[in-house]
Amino acid sequence: MSDDETPAEQPDFGPGGYLPDRASRRARKIVLRAPMGIQWVIGSLVVGVVVVVAGWLALRDTTPQAPYVEVPAAVVDAPEGVAIWRPDGTTGEVLVVTGSNRPRVFAWEGTEPPVLCSESGLLEAPGGAWRLTGRGLGGTPSLSEHPLVVDDGVLYVDPTTTIEAPAPDPDPAPTACS
Repeated sequence: MSDDETPAEQPDFGPGGYLPDRASRRARKIVLRAPMGIQWVIGSLVVGVVVVVAGWLALRDTTPQAPYVEVPAAVVDAPEGVAIWRPDGTTGEVLVVTGSNRPRVFAWEGTEPPVLCSESGLLEAPGGAWRLTGRGLGGTPSLSEHPLVVDDGVLYVDPTTTIEAPAPDPDPAPTACS
């Protein structure tokens, strides 16, 4: 090229990573002009780990293992909201209370179940009264509670373990149903 000739117009390729206009019109294979950084590798690894953890959480079996046993539906759906049940392989009975806002399972040594009284909000029996937490009222001994788990709408209880009963309340409770 001589001095009197004007140099050929240089194409404007744009910012790094873009193809020249002519190459994009001919639909040639894409070649990135800027190298991909390490952040792309780290990002893809993080997304892969998140997908694996989410899959494991979604597919794992959440059913409680032994010593938890499933409470039969007939006991859970007792019309009074209170039922006595003897889990298989145990010597004691449990009192299942499902008529309140939270199911509870207590160790039970009585003969017949108490009544869940809607007027007083207490468990009432001829021998005493209890709050729904198992706390005895008016000198009635408190009830020890068994740990329970609700999984997919099914109630499971550990009849081999009891949680220490709260101290009884010496004040008498006004009963309305017994």
